[in-house]
Amino acid sequence: MSIALLTAYGIIIFAACIFFFFVTVSNIFWLVHTQSIEPKESGPSVAVLVPARNEALRIRPCLDSLLKQNYRSYQIYVIDDNSTDETWEILKSYMQRYPRKFKAFRAEPLPEGWYGKPHALQELSGHVEEEYMLCTDADTVHKPDSIGRAIAVAERYKADLVTGYVHHVMPTFAEASVEPSIYILTMLAMPLYLIPLVKSSKISHAIGQFMLFRRAFFEKIGGYEPVRKQATEDVKMANIVKQQGGRIAFVDLRMSVECRMYNDYRGAIQGIAKNAYDYLGKNTLFLFLGTVAVPLVFFVPIIVWFINIPWLGPAVPFLKASAILTLYTWILEAIDRRLPAYVPFIYPLIFVNALSALWSGYRQVRKEGGVEWKGRKVI
Repeated sequence: MSIALLTAYGIIIFAACIFFFFVTVSNIFWLVHTQSIEPKESGPSVAVLVPARNEALRIRPCLDSLLKQNYRSYQIYVIDDNSTDETWEILKSYMQRYPRKFKAFRAEPLPEGWYGKPHALQELSGHVEEEYMLCTDADTVHKPDSIGRAIAVAERYKADLVTGYVHHVMPTFAEASVEPSIYILTMLAMPLYLIPLVKSSKISHAIGQFMLFRRAFFEKIGGYEPVRKQATEDVKMANIVKQQGGRIAFVDLRMSVECRMYNDYRGAIQGIAKNAYDYLGKNTLFLFLGTVAVPLVFFVPIIVWFINIPWLGPAVPFLKASAILTLYTWILEAIDRRLPAYVPFIYPLIFVNALSALWSGYRQVRKEGGVEWKGRKVI
């Protein structure tokens, strides 16, 4: 390879890492800024919607936290999505104890052409009369200000959808080696501060663990019906909100909500496989390009720090600088998201696991008819 090409390779990788660094820093500043919004204690009525499928081991902390909100005008609606464990018995006990604040329903059998979560939320939304709807997962735990903070954000930005990053709890190394991959998009490409300012649906993002909709707008776009068969229904909903002229505010919710998404390595890989491959539009070309690009951008710069590769010649200084910059980027992300302290030092493993999950999703969709998730196939 010529000196000119090697130099160009080094410069391009270094420039890319500078870009990633500044995207990450700008997003951190934005998220920190959104923490300054004071939560409200009164305002428009809010319906909290919780879909629950086989959540008997995790739903109590979620419900208990939602029942302790400082916000005055809200109602909790939970739907048992055809669980095979004790979820319904738990929900019945909460209805008996909190009849004025808590309502529970049993979902109809999953119809053809729908995935479980979109169908459960669509069915549950039919029982709602409140002005806002907060869709949140059964494995989340809320601080007393979570509803009030979301309403304050909605009013500040005149948002039809409020969403954001909650605090993701990762107590084991197995989880921490996979789950930080959910931040890769906003570390590399997505400027969160532009989401409420730009009309383009390409500048949008959402996290399904916390999505506050203005109900009138939710009904205008057909609720979850347009994403009835989408694994990444949250991201697709954000696209639709923008396409229909709505506004989105993506903010920092880590001080108000926490979630432990998975319990082990296999569950984390399967969960990322379900979402990440769908996020790529199940596009094999994008998957292949990503598999080639990640080693060139992130692995080779690390390797040259430890192994002398003479033929890389003029690219080496740029690649070493790129490795340092990427490490700093992950350190900042770990501090901001309160990730385990060792996460920045295992970021190559996080990328390896992300690619592994993507290829697992590809294999399961192409050869097994879909990714297995909570006893159902997600294509």
